[in-house]
Amino acid sequence: MSVKERFIEYLRSQVGCIYVWGAQGETDITEEWIRKKETNDKNAERAIALWRRRKAEGMDPIAAYDCSGLIMKFLMDEGLYRSDMSSRGLYAAAEKISSRFDLAPGDLVFRHNGSRIYHVGVFLGDGMVIEAKGRDDGVVLRTIDASSKSYWNRYGRLSVITSGEAEDEPYYPEMYYYSGATFVNLRETPAGDIIGRVNKNDKVLMLSRQDGWAEVIKKESRYIRGWCDSSRLKKA
Repeated sequence: MSVKERFIEYLRSQVGCIYVWGAQGETDITEEWIRKKETNDKNAERAIALWRRRKAEGMDPIAAYDCSGLIMKFLMDEGLYRSDMSSRGLYAAAEKISSRFDLAPGDLVFRHNGSRIYHVGVFLGDGMVIEAKGRDDGVVLRTIDASSKSYWNRYGRLSVITSGEAEDEPYYPEMYYYSGATFVNLRETPAGDIIGRVNKNDKVLMLSRQDGWAEVIKKESRYIRGWCDSSRLKKA
């Protein structure tokens, strides 16, 4: 199993855990410990309320994380980083990705408030993100646009997560056809300029699929590479 696969498997296993400021996977949790970790009494009460709810639901063990702690726990346990980093540190260490449409599973997504990075999550593919969201919610898995399209506004990739990808199973593009009634626009980028169209029953070679968009190659008088709505594409 590659580092990226282990990373994603680990993240999925933490869904439901609680959020505590500065936490990094601790499981020996008490109310006193939460109060010592938290920034004020109000935040401590919120974290304690979720911890009690998880206990009542029978969750065992219950781990505590903050947003960067969820990620750093894995990176440090794997020996990929020796020192802790905040969300800003992770952003500084990551290779920048310009668009969410270029995200791959294991990439990091960030929130930026106009002056600084202050929150981080992980893209898992198929439009889903996992994050230690906050004291009322804990670790959640939800769609990338669950809070709004502008909730995540910075993106990055850690080479320590993707370095072993060459050993993974290769991906072979497959042929699809458009099954809609008329046509769908082919765009230069997802939601970008229109560069052509895929007509009913036209065949395309699908290179990737993300957030309801498909990156395809279509042959006309020349080969055109672009993005289109994937909802009516069927395997040929």
